[in-house]
Amino acid sequence: MSGDVTSLSTQIAGWLRENAPLTFEKLNPPADEPALAELASALNTELPADLSELLRNFDGSDARDVTGVILLPPGYQVMASSEIASDTRQRASIWGDAWQPTWIAFGNDLCGGCLVLDTGPQPPYGRIFQFDEIDGPFGFAWGSLTDLLTEMLALVEGRAVRLAHRIPYDYPRAPDPLKPVVQNGELEWEVG
Repeated sequence: MSGDVTSLSTQIAGWLRENAPLTFEKLNPPADEPALAELASALNTELPADLSELLRNFDGSDARDVTGVILLPPGYQVMASSEIASDTRQRASIWGDAWQPTWIAFGNDLCGGCLVLDTGPQPPYGRIFQFDEIDGPFGFAWGSLTDLLTEMLALVEGRAVRLAHRIPYDYPRAPDPLKPVVQNGELEWEVG
């Protein structure tokens, strides 16, 4: 799937440039190889190829205002490579055994929740899911970063693609639909 994340990121960036320019302007330039090597070293693991590829397209956002950087559904900013390791370590120290050592927090909702990439050696390797400071893993989940970006692109283009599922898996209903909303040049997400 090499190249899928780049293709999707390029299409998403093009859509943002046209439709949500203030969100686009708040994205950092691509991460360079030394920044990615430093992140891998700080996490003490090889970075998953799709996460590296995403950060090579844009290195998250350092903007701290609540609006305008909420790029990923259902309301997360992509963290910069310089923040990912420290955020992941902080969550591990707070959550203890509930936080798996194979999890990498890469999206932040600025309210204590995060999007997690599961790098475990067996399925669900590569899964993306929401993690909340109260409930732990919950809500929306995707089979991969490519699935998340595919759904995001489809949603902003007005196409219906339902790649998200609900966790825990025994949750009695499918996730509520996600809807992108652009207000004053900034992308936001509504659920429901």
